[in-house]
Amino acid sequence: MPVDFASLPLREIRKGRSLQWDPHGIELARDRADWAALTDIERQLLLSQVLGFLIGERAVAHDLAPLQQALRRERGHMEEEMYLTQQTYEESTHVEFFQRWLNEVLPGKLKVDVPVPPGNQSQIFSDILPKAMTALLTDQSRTAQLYAVTVYHQVVEGVLAEVGYQVFYDCLDARGVLPGLRQGIRNIQTDESRHIAFGTYLARRIVAENPELRGRFVDWMAELGREARRSAESLFEPYKPPYPFGLDREKMLAFSDTLCRRRTDAVLGGTPVEV
Repeated sequence: MPVDFASLPLREIRKGRSLQWDPHGIELARDRADWAALTDIERQLLLSQVLGFLIGERAVAHDLAPLQQALRRERGHMEEEMYLTQQTYEESTHVEFFQRWLNEVLPGKLKVDVPVPPGNQSQIFSDILPKAMTALLTDQSRTAQLYAVTVYHQVVEGVLAEVGYQVFYDCLDARGVLPGLRQGIRNIQTDESRHIAFGTYLARRIVAENPELRGRFVDWMAELGREARRSAESLFEPYKPPYPFGLDREKMLAFSDTLCRRRTDAVLGGTPVEV
């Protein structure tokens, strides 16, 4: 059966192809100078964010394959399978960027010359995401697929990452520092806006074909939204106000809650998903 070039997954593939970028093509010399000029506490907070993103990007690159396999076993979703191959490539690009930034900007080796900042990894990355995705290896049901897409595309990319981008912008844009990091973040956010659009498309299809899952989706988003809020709170736990870079804790927590509502509405309320 021929693929549908008018489908959202194939339109997003073409868009992604036109926007490909090289993680080794971003200049980092200015970042090294800017990094040295930051205060210790500013470096600590930014390093926790970069490491959080690296861990997150590695996690999603590791964990995406079972969703593609589940769609393959179900058959009839070639366009969606094709899109996931591009998403996996882009997640790997993001891993490359953050690892390169750490290698070339930090003044030494992490854990040896540069201490690891305090804080705990989000339960979503360490437990919820891998369990949701690996479950698809033995359970390809629509319920399992929808839960995986909810965790991966709606919460990890649609909430956690978006809060993280805003933290970077609030820290760096006003000062105009670390231009290489900011460029990489903008590129990654552009990529992941397409991933969110695809995940919303897929979640909508599953819910439309299985309306009994609508309530389950709402419950999952509420539960995962609370965990996403805890993840945002953890960023501020090592510090006392005023926070580094003048970050606003309440603003970030409210933003996390707002994003959860937006993602829920996008799947259930018919908000356009293509970006």
